[in-house]
Amino acid sequence: MLENLKQKFPNALTNKQDTKNITAYIWFEDYIGSTIGIPRSEISTEEIRLLELLFAPSLLQNKITTFPHSPWNTFLFESNASLPLTSWENVRFIHFKLTHADFSHSHFENAFLAFVPKDAVLIWENETAGILIETETDESLSKKELLAISSTLESDFYVKTRMFSGRFHSVNHELQYHRQQEKKCFDLAQLHLPDLKVTDLADIIPHSLIIDQSATSKTWYINEILGKTIQDTELIKTIKTYIECNSNATYAAKQLYIHRNSLQYRIDKFTEKTGLDIRNFSHALAAYLIILLHD
Repeated sequence: MLENLKQKFPNALTNKQDTKNITAYIWFEDYIGSTIGIPRSEISTEEIRLLELLFAPSLLQNKITTFPHSPWNTFLFESNASLPLTSWENVRFIHFKLTHADFSHSHFENAFLAFVPKDAVLIWENETAGILIETETDESLSKKELLAISSTLESDFYVKTRMFSGRFHSVNHELQYHRQQEKKCFDLAQLHLPDLKVTDLADIIPHSLIIDQSATSKTWYINEILGKTIQDTELIKTIKTYIECNSNATYAAKQLYIHRNSLQYRIDKFTEKTGLDIRNFSHALAAYLIILLHD
C-alpha cells in the first residue's frame, strides 16, 4: 500500500531524517512499521481522511503531527520565540479542553473552524487541549455562540468540551504572559465551575483572587477587568456606588447627586468598555472585587 502511495505522491519521503522540516509532511505508518511522509501541499483534506481510515490510529506515530505547525505554536510555547508575522492588531485566545482523544483530530478541527471567523487559527497543545486564536472583528464570537458551538461539537464527536474565552490583547510579546494567566484561570474554572461549559474571567475572578494573590497577578486582574476605565475615577466611583446600593438605580442616583438617566449612561459606558454587565450578579461581583482591589 505504501508503494502505491509513493507512486501517487512522488515527492513523499520514507524517512523523517530526510527532511529538516518534519511538520511539512503528514506521516503514516503501516502494520510492519514502515513510514511515509506526504507533503502537506500535495494532499487534500479528503485524502487525509481516507488514509486515516486505512491506517489504524494506534499505528500513527503522532496524531497531532497531522496538523500544520503554525508559527503561533512556536511563539506561544517556546521561550524567546519571534512574534508571528500578521496583520492582526488585537487577538484573543479561546482555550478548549476535551475529555478524551478518541476521535479524528482533523475532522474535529475542520468542524470547529467551520463555526468561527474564516481567518481564525487553531493550535493544539496536546491531544485533548488547544487554543483558538481569533482576531477582533464585528464577527467576534459571543459567549452564547461559543456555548452553541460546544454543544454541537459534543453531539457530533461524543466528547465533552470546556472552553474559556479570554480578552482581546494587542499583538505583541505580552501575549505569552496573557496566555499563561488565562490558562491558570481556565484550570481553576474546570475545578471550581464544573457545570459551566464556557467560562470567562468574570466567572472565575472570585476564585482567582482567593488562590492567586501575587502582586503581578493582581495587577493583571485589574488591568484585564477595568482596562482603560481605571483612569476614569468618576466612572469607577459611580459603578462602586451602584453596586453598594444593591443595584438600585434610584437610590444610587440620589447618593451620587445625579439624574437617573446620567447613572444609566455611565453604567452603559462601563459595560461597553469592560464587557461587564453589572446588572448580572457574577459580573457585578467581579467588578466590585476588582474595584476594591484597585482602591
